[in-house]
Amino acid sequence: MGKIKPVAKCCRSTPRCRRCPVVVLRAEREKAEKKAMKKAEKKAAKKAA
Repeated sequence: MGKIKPVAKCCRSTPRCRRCPVVVLRAEREKAEKKAMKKAEKKAAKKAA
């Protein structure tokens, strides 16, 4: 999936549109959390072995 370019200002529609800054930031945060979790699991596995 490509990078989503957020719109300048939130339209406050319900449900939020895909390009809403709130949605984009939430998606980026989730992506970063998944990446950090994988890194921590890999580090723990290496330490256990």
